[in-house]
Order: sequence, then C-alpha cells, then structure tokens
Amino acid sequence: MHRLKKKTQGPGDQPLASMEAAPAVPPVNPDYKPPKIWQLPIGVFGMKLVMETRFIGMIVCAVLIYVFGAVVANEWMYLLASGFLCAAVIGALIPFLILVDVKGECSMPGEVLSYEGTTVIIKLKRRNILGPFSWLIPAKWLRLNVDVARRGKDGRTFEKILPPEPVLIESLDDEKWFEFPTPLLKRGVYLLKGVEISTCFPLGIVWWSRTMKVQDNKKDISITVYPRLYPVSGNFMEHLRGVSSLMGMASHSSKITHQSTSFRSVREYKSGDSLRHVHWPSTARLGKMLVREFDQETIPVFDLLLNLRLPYKNAEQFELAVSTAISLCHLGYNRGQLPELLINPPIQSKEMQALMSDLPENINPGLQLYSEILARVELVSGNFRTSTDDDADALLDFSVVEKDVVTLIPSAEQVMKYHPEKGDVICSPLELIVVPFGWDFDEDAYASQGKEGFSMASLRKTKTRSQEDVKRAMGPTQGEVVGRIEWEKDLEAL
Repeated sequence: MHRLKKKTQGPGDQPLASMEAAPAVPPVNPDYKPPKIWQLPIGVFGMKLVMETRFIGMIVCAVLIYVFGAVVANEWMYLLASGFLCAAVIGALIPFLILVDVKGECSMPGEVLSYEGTTVIIKLKRRNILGPFSWLIPAKWLRLNVDVARRGKDGRTFEKILPPEPVLIESLDDEKWFEFPTPLLKRGVYLLKGVEISTCFPLGIVWWSRTMKVQDNKKDISITVYPRLYPVSGNFMEHLRGVSSLMGMASHSSKITHQSTSFRSVREYKSGDSLRHVHWPSTARLGKMLVREFDQETIPVFDLLLNLRLPYKNAEQFELAVSTAISLCHLGYNRGQLPELLINPPIQSKEMQALMSDLPENINPGLQLYSEILARVELVSGNFRTSTDDDADALLDFSVVEKDVVTLIPSAEQVMKYHPEKGDVICSPLELIVVPFGWDFDEDAYASQGKEGFSMASLRKTKTRSQEDVKRAMGPTQGEVVGRIEWEKDLEAL
C-alpha cells in the first residue's frame, strides 16, 4: 500500500522523479505568473481537456509553417508542419485513452466521532479495454486528487477539507492503493464528491482530467461525524418531577409500583396486600388487620429540548450544547428511561429540510436517531415567519408533554479554565434549566379569546402575527436552573 506523499506538481510543471521521496517546497516567487489555461468539458466519462498556451502556440506555429511552405513551395516545410500537427494529435489522444482505461474505487468509514481523523482509501486499476493491445499505451505519470468536502451550515454548499496537493503515480500496471489521511473532523456530514485523475503522458502537450464519481449502491459515499459523548452523573435529576414506575416510560398501562423503606403510617388491610407488611402490634391492639404503608418511591424523568434559535456566543458554546444534549440522552437511556429529544425549530419544519434531507432511512428510533440528528443540526437564524396552516410544524408543541423538559440556555459570561495541553482556555458557560409549565401561553395577548376551549392547535391556526407566535418560535428562555456547564469536564458532575 502506497502512502500519501505531498506533491506540488501541476499542469505544465516538470514531472517528479519518484513517489518515494517528496521534494522540498521551493521558495515562493512573488513575480511568478502561472500560465494561462483553457478548460473544455467533453461530457464523456467525466473528461475535461486542459489546454495551455504552449499547445495553442504549437497549432499556430504549424499553421504559419504550412503557409510559409505554400509560399516558397518547399516540401520540407509541409513535412515540418505535419510533424507539429501529428505531435499535437498524439499528445491529446494518448492521455485520453489512458484515463478512460482507469477504474477507481473508494473505501472510508461511515461513522466517526467529533475531533477524530480518518483515512480515505482509493484503489486504482486498469480495465484493459483494448485487450492484448493495452500494453501499447502504458499508464504512467498520473496525478491523483481526492475531493472530500464538508456540508456547509446551510445544508447546500460544501467546503473542501483535504489539501489540494495531489499524489503522483509513476506507473499503473496492476491495481494500487492510496491513503488520504484527513485532518481532525468537526461534527457534520462529509461527502466524497469525486476522485480526479489527470495526465499529460507521454508528450506533455495537453492535459486530460477525469472526475470519477465513486458511489456505493448508487448512493454517494459520506462520513457522518457524531458529537462527542461524555459521562454524566445525573445529579440534576433530583430537582425533577418523578413517576411511580419506571416501566411507565415504556408503557402507559404499566401498574408496577416501587416502594421505599420509609414507613409512613398504617392502614386497614386490603385484598392483594402482602402479609409481610402486616403490622402485628396494631392488629392485636385494635382487633382488625392493619398493614404498614410506605412512601411511594418516584423516579425522576425528563425530556430534552435543544433550541437552535438562541443567541449562542460562539461556535464552541454551541458545540458544547450539542455534546451535552447527546450525553443527557445517553444518561436517560442508561437509566432505563426513554427521554425524547425536541428540536426548535422542529426537524419537520422548512428551515430544517436542507439539514435533515439525508437522514438515513429505516433508522432505529432512540439514540441512533438522536445521534444522526445532532450530527446535522446547525444554528438557525432568528428571522422566522408567522405561523400559518402551511408551516404550523415550525413551532414547538408542548401540549402533549407529560414529563419535565430541560433545555440549555447560553450564558453571555466568559470564564477562564486551564487545560493541561492547551493552557488557559476561555469558555462560554451553559445553564441547564427546567422549562416552566405554560411558558408558551401569553394570557394578555389572548385575553379576548377566553380560556374555554383553548388549545395549542387553535393557536397554530392564527393568521395574524402576534406576540405569542414570536414567543413560541424563540422557545423557552427562562426557568429553574438545575445545572451549569462551563466546559466538557463539568458534565461528569452534572
């Protein structure tokens, strides 16, 4: 397997001597001007013809020599002009046949954690479309470049992540493998947009370039970088409401009740009570069966809201919020609960369509779905539209929420922390709050409607822009503070 070597060759440069040793980078000449080139897309096999000034000059010289030979009636001039034209034709035809004969395949992992690197592996081999005559056209001095791009924050644009320096392939007789290590990847979706190979072998007159679309089962090859997961202790959960049965989180029909060892009082025996709980002294004194009654044990549960509309101070603070969200989801599932992840604006809204358009199909609900969603979320502008029948899904709906909802609120403060490797680091804290009940109802704005027959569904059908629309679209911003996260190390004590 051939390791990636850093090369600086481009169209018109002299070919490098070997892949084994990368040459030293020459000093940059401020007066250097690259030669002018003309690119002509052919539209066949993804081919593109790259013509430099010297190729055009060769054609012009051939025409001038031909005209001069016609004027002086010299056959040697005709021969010289035809030699120029033959060199131009052969120099353009052979690179085309070489690139058409090359086949490429790619392999790279589909899942990576945030701030980890990976390796894109490319395999090239010849198809030998000319059969036994393929040896007449050797594939030499190929230039290989891989285009891996990260999807932008709008969900439509892409930005390159791999360096533009290509790999030089001296000879391609059998199949060869090449590795392209990536830098540390940030959270998001990365797409392999294509593998580009180019050559001007053997005469170096005309460059041909071919972009091969590498796909797996007719789908684009991509890398999903998930947010970093941190352990959370769950100390904040003592401030939350609880339910009497953990099984109630999976099924509302569950009747299982957990009891503590805290003795509260005695009551008369009922059918179904355990004989182990009979309080015999009271039974003997009063002459009727009495049983001990215990305080009912409750289990704190929660749902999580990640608000993308809030004014986060910087990108690091938003990434901390995303990492905290996935860590809290794992905390709930590790304790046997099924916390629901809420997003503002909801993933069904038009504002989130571009970001969530490539969610995997038939994905398992729960942590796997939450990881895919949180790998794609980005900050959303606060400029939202008024709720109407067409975009009613753009607003949060808390009418069916039965558990406490916790959310993360960015703080405008900045604190200094010491990192063993990075030194002093400036951090922007987050506050974990419990969303108060009825936060999305403004009684003054809807005083004329009365409280009878009031429902969230009726509010979503309101045609006029109101204070309530703005409030619900922005999401909750105040509540009881149950935790504070200044940086990732605080999650362990949260």
